[in-house]
Amino acid sequence: MTVKAVLCFLLRDGEVLLIRKKRGFGAGKINGVGGRVEPGERPEEAAVREVFEEVGVRVRSLEPAGTLEFYSADSEPDWLIHVFLSRDFEGEPRESEEASPRWYRLGELPFEEMWEDDRVWLRYALSGKRVEGRFWYDREYSRLLRWELLAR
Repeated sequence: MTVKAVLCFLLRDGEVLLIRKKRGFGAGKINGVGGRVEPGERPEEAAVREVFEEVGVRVRSLEPAGTLEFYSADSEPDWLIHVFLSRDFEGEPRESEEASPRWYRLGELPFEEMWEDDRVWLRYALSGKRVEGRFWYDREYSRLLRWELLAR
């Protein structure tokens, strides 16, 4: 069964907010703020909720940045991720039980501590392009095997 989730990247003054995930799937990795879409919730609502829950920032508006599908062992995606950007938010990020936030310069992203697929699509999304991607990992999500990406 496909898990629906969101990622939201807050942008300000040539920087992007990323988190080091403290628990759950991908714990220890650096990523955008995000999480699962709850039943009955729209992806936009989930993105606003997750940003507030994980880093205490109130998102006032979102820009859709694309969708990503992730596969491992099955022909159906394991994950369907809706990606958003926000330049309109209030509050300073704070650490939570789930996330340790930090601002990074857009030209100095810590790809060596991120998911392998981020090297393929993230720069496009952060530059304002819409991305549509499919990524195939091994069963343990330890190695990216192949991908398809459309950035427009």
